[in-house]
Amino acid sequence: MRRELHAGWLAMSLLLGSATATTSVRGEERPWSGGSAESERDRAVRDFEEGRKAQVADRLEEAEFFYLRAWARMKSYDIATNLGQVQLLLQKPASAAKYLAFGVRTVGPEIEPERLARMQALLAEAKAQVGTLRVRVTNVADAEVLVNGQRVPAEEVEHELYVEPGQHVLVIRRAGYEEAVVHVAAVAGSREEIATELKPKTATRPGTAGAPMLGEAKTKAPAAGATAKEPRSWVPAIALSAASAVGLGVAMGFTVASNKASADMRAQRSALWQAGGACIDAPVEHALACRELQRTAARADVHANAARVAYVTSGALAIAALTYVIWPGGRPARAVSLEVGPGLDAGGASIAVVGSW
Repeated sequence: MRRELHAGWLAMSLLLGSATATTSVRGEERPWSGGSAESERDRAVRDFEEGRKAQVADRLEEAEFFYLRAWARMKSYDIATNLGQVQLLLQKPASAAKYLAFGVRTVGPEIEPERLARMQALLAEAKAQVGTLRVRVTNVADAEVLVNGQRVPAEEVEHELYVEPGQHVLVIRRAGYEEAVVHVAAVAGSREEIATELKPKTATRPGTAGAPMLGEAKTKAPAAGATAKEPRSWVPAIALSAASAVGLGVAMGFTVASNKASADMRAQRSALWQAGGACIDAPVEHALACRELQRTAARADVHANAARVAYVTSGALAIAALTYVIWPGGRPARAVSLEVGPGLDAGGASIAVVGSW
């Protein structure tokens, strides 16, 4: 199919090859601007010629690249027609139909009837492979149309849209109106008219009885006899969580201290044994070492007990914070007062939390 099309229509692309240099988008004569700087028109002519060379050499992807770049710089019927032909050969019929339709629609009066007939035949070939849509908005002149989320240029909306066979979603919108969504099942060679009317968005007028002013929220008053409930305060949950984190940090610190004291105790006991001494009925020469060993052991126990207390306290505070968060609200908010403080004595350690809310 691709080779048959190429052989049949390549001559036409060559016939259209000289038009870009002298015509504008509507095929009218464009005066030479002069000057040494290369204009966008000059770049478009150069890209068009490169596209023709690539097309003649059957490098269709390269030809499409140059034609697209020329089209971005200047809208001309000959660029559009050659681009549409190449895309038709590349099996892109929907895009090809768009450019071929532009070429047929904007061709200049200087074109020979035979060339115009070939352009029309190419467009018919492309339209036979796609679905054609005609969108009309009956009450809005400048509505925006999106096909599958892609905005369609206004110039195309005024004429025809071309889509691949299959399911498509059209969105028609304009500021101040509710958007219309149309689902289309396109069939190759089909043509469908889509006529719609956009509904203006409803807006409540300021001062209307029983209606809130614009920008003003309408709230319901509590029923007779009902108690107005204050919104839940998150301060207690934050305070309890912070206290839990502090408790966890204290517990970890005491754990490290306990482990260090235990290591010191083991080192002192090992040194005492190696010296041949013992702390039961200890002789005078080992009494000092035994007293130091006892102090180290006591310090390890105090730190271990403090760590346990801190871990338990941290867990209790975390549970309290979680309970407050998930407990049903409704109680009036009160002022919050919360104090957290650690406590440590010879027999252990503690964390005190005193508060009201």
